[in-house]
Amino acid sequence: MKQPSSPDLEQSTARLLGDRLLDVPITRARGSARLRLAALLRAACAHPVFAGWPTPVDGWLDEAALLADEVADADARGRVLLRRAVVRMRRLDLDAALALVQQASDASDAPAGELAACCAISRVRVLLRQQRLDDACQALQAIPLAPPGDASGALRQLALGEYHIEANEVAAARAPLTQALSRLPPELVEERIQASQSLAFVFISLVDLPRALRHLQEARAMLRGAAAWREVIQMDVTLASLLAARGEHAAAQALFAEAAELCRAHPQPELAILIDLGRARSSAAQQQGDEAVAACLRAARGYAEQGNLLGLVSMVLFMAGIQTAGQAFPEAYRTLATGLAIARHRRWPAAEAVFRAHIDRLRDELLGPQRFDEMVARMVRAMRER
Repeated sequence: MKQPSSPDLEQSTARLLGDRLLDVPITRARGSARLRLAALLRAACAHPVFAGWPTPVDGWLDEAALLADEVADADARGRVLLRRAVVRMRRLDLDAALALVQQASDASDAPAGELAACCAISRVRVLLRQQRLDDACQALQAIPLAPPGDASGALRQLALGEYHIEANEVAAARAPLTQALSRLPPELVEERIQASQSLAFVFISLVDLPRALRHLQEARAMLRGAAAWREVIQMDVTLASLLAARGEHAAAQALFAEAAELCRAHPQPELAILIDLGRARSSAAQQQGDEAVAACLRAARGYAEQGNLLGLVSMVLFMAGIQTAGQAFPEAYRTLATGLAIARHRRWPAAEAVFRAHIDRLRDELLGPQRFDEMVARMVRAMRER
C-alpha cells in the first residue's frame, strides 16, 4: 500500500487527533455515559504519549475508568488498563506496565478476543524493553494469528519486528515492520510512528539511507501532526544529521533551522548545542574540536538513557561521519567505539552490530587492516603512557 506524502500525513494526523480531541467535550455536553466512555477511549488511544511531554491522556483514562465502573463495562475497564500499561511502557516504567497488562488481561470477559490478543502483544513489547528476549519469544509464539481486519494482527507484526531488532536479526525485522505499517489503522498514531522509526533503523542498518530517510520523514510528519514538539526537534536533528553526513547540506540546514526555532519555543538544552554544531558543520567543511565530539557523545548517552535506539545510532554515526570525512580516523574510531560501549551497556545487540559494521568499514575499506591495526596500537600505547 502506497504511503501518503509527508505533508498529507501531517495534515491527516492533525485532523484525526483534532477530531478525537473535539469528541470529548461534545459528548461530555450532551452524550450518555456510554457515548462519553467511547469518546474518551478513542481519544486516549489515538493521542501518542512521550516521556516528559505533557498529555491529556492520563486525565481521559481516569474519567473513562469511572464511567466504565458506572456502566459496568468489563471490556472498557480492560481497555483502560491496557492503555495505562502502554502509557507506562512509553515512559519506560516497565514493571508497572507489566503489572497493568496482567490486570487488563484479567479484566477481559473474552479470553480469545481482540482485547486479550492486544494484552498478550503488549506484554511481549514490555518484555522486549526489559531485554527478556527468551520470555518475549515464547509469549509471541503463543499468540495466534488474528483474522483479517483485526488491529491485533498489525500489532503482532510490530512486536515481531521489534523482537528481531532486539535479537540482532535486523534484516528479518524488515518484512513484519513493513506489514505492520501497511495494516495499522490510522488512529493508532503512536504505533505508526514507532513502526516508521523502527523501519528507519532497519534501513540504516542495511545501509539503505534513501529508504531510511523516507521512513524518518514519515515519522516526523506524524509527530508534527500530533504537535509533539520535543519529539519533532529530535527527529529534525536525527534527519539533519544523516543528511549532513551524506553531504546534503541545504536540506540539513533547513531541518537544523526548524529545530533551532522549536528549541526557542520548547527549550531542549541537551539538543541546542547539537543544533548549533550541525548548522556550523553543515555550512563550513572544517574538522570540529573536542568540545563538539563531547557534545555529540553526551547526546548519544542521553538518547540511550531515554531508550531511544534510533537517536543513539544516528548521533554516533553523524559524528563519526564528520570525522571520517575529515580523515580524522583515530577520532572516528574512538567515537564508534564509545557508541559500541554504550550499546553493550544498554544490551542493544542491534546497535552493537551497526557500530561494529562501521568499525569494520573503517578497517577494511578506508584504512586497510595493517594501517588500522597500527592506528589502534598507537592509541592503546598513548592511553597507557598517560
